[in-house]
Amino acid sequence: MSNPTDSLLLKRQPSRWLGGLIIFMTMLGCMALYRSALPPVPAALCAVLLWAYCFWVWPRQVSLRHADSVTGLRFDSQGWHILRRDGTEMGAWLLADTYVSALLTVVRLRQPGRWLPISVILPADAATEDSLRRLRLRLRFSRQRWAAAE
Repeated sequence: MSNPTDSLLLKRQPSRWLGGLIIFMTMLGCMALYRSALPPVPAALCAVLLWAYCFWVWPRQVSLRHADSVTGLRFDSQGWHILRRDGTEMGAWLLADTYVSALLTVVRLRQPGRWLPISVILPADAATEDSLRRLRLRLRFSRQRWAAAE
């Protein structure tokens, strides 16, 4: 007999907390470069690289406007699935270094055929409260949490 709570669908939404944190950390890194003993040219190059990374991450993790950004996670009897903005859905394995807390959840997944894992950063405002609670419970207490989707 199947339990209706065996499936989980989390729809992700843009996060103000994550956006503020990324901008704050980028500015903090630039201030550290300014106060460091580096010559001005390498420090300016590092600052440009910091801001370039911030602008690369923003559409993928904060505003979710990039075609490859993860807009949802689904767990069912077949395992974990990644839902992307372009409408594709791919199966994935949950990695053991997934982090779960009340304010921040970082879901680490590996897709077949991809070299690098995918990190889905979920602060408290990134989805509805109920779906985040169900995801945290699934990640903490599930016996099949590292099951691969078929």
